Amino acid sequence: MTIVPFTGELFGPRIESRESLSARLANGVSRLMRQRRLERLIGSDPLALDPRVQPTRRALGYSHVYAADDSGEVERWLQSPACLAAQAPVDVCQRAMDQFHRFLETGSEVRQHEFLATVTKLLEMGHHTELDGRACFVIPHVGRVDGYAPHSTTWLNARAQGWAGSLFARAHQVGGDVRFADAAVCAVRPCMVTIERGGVRDREHTGELFYEKHALAGQTRHVLSGFLSALLAIWDVARATGDRDAHSAFDEGVAALRTKVLSSFDNGTTSLYDQSGDRRTTSRGVIYTWIHARQLLALSRITHDKRFVRWAERWGDYSTSPTHRMIAMALSPGDPKRAASEMARAS
Repeated sequence: MTIVPFTGELFGPRIESRESLSARLANGVSRLMRQRRLERLIGSDPLALDPRVQPTRRALGYSHVYAADDSGEVERWLQSPACLAAQAPVDVCQRAMDQFHRFLETGSEVRQHEFLATVTKLLEMGHHTELDGRACFVIPHVGRVDGYAPHSTTWLNARAQGWAGSLFARAHQVGGDVRFADAAVCAVRPCMVTIERGGVRDREHTGELFYEKHALAGQTRHVLSGFLSALLAIWDVARATGDRDAHSAFDEGVAALRTKVLSSFDNGTTSLYDQSGDRRTTSRGVIYTWIHARQLLALSRITHDKRFVRWAERWGDYSTSPTHRMIAMALSPGDPKRAASEMARAS
């Protein structure tokens, strides 16, 4: 009698299904497309913003840092099964903005309906509530954030709140549904509420106001790109609706940036992703230095503040200088081969 060793599977060896293999392959393709998109963006001039963007008109058009080569680009790299299954609010926002851009470029009713359907889905992901006496619309996040301590409660994301408000304002202008108008102004009000009371408002290390991308009480790290993204989106709500709270949230955030906040994110080689305490230069910092430069230049279009232009130019020089890139690679902690690979992909 031949004894077959137990393999740990009650029903024989596990064979990966075709569906699982297909999902893994699709996810890999999506990741590759996302990486190539990032490479293309990093290879371009962060200070050359899209001339189609009208930053002060009440009628909302292209987003402030629109940089797609062609309409539908974002939609394509968000189509992986893993991304569709996760349905993260920021991914839904990006898909809706891409669909809105496609609608602007084609005038197609089909594109308009796609956009409105996606924004309706975004509306269904959140709910109206009261925070610290203010009527708010919130989109709760439940996932754990890499590098943060485990947390069992839901939390808000200032970037997602701002993007949602911006998209709701666009949806109201396109379709006229008053639900979107109300949700737009309520979505940015968590910026007026402290994290301890359920909002996204906090103080960064120099003591200035900051809207938190990861609004986790006691764990905030003050992510600069999240703050700047939120400000640009809040401005959309302010100019489209005239809402007093939206104007206040924008003005107060800009006032904070005019102090020493930006200098606290500069280490002489790149801008820093956050204020987590580690001021070392990393290869990833080159990517976010490019993003920060672009966001600040977009903000300068709105405010006409030359200080933001100067910071954008400084960080733009960082992100494009071969010298700075070599320094960033040399100082990057971790696996040197991985750092070199990341730098090569970003160049």
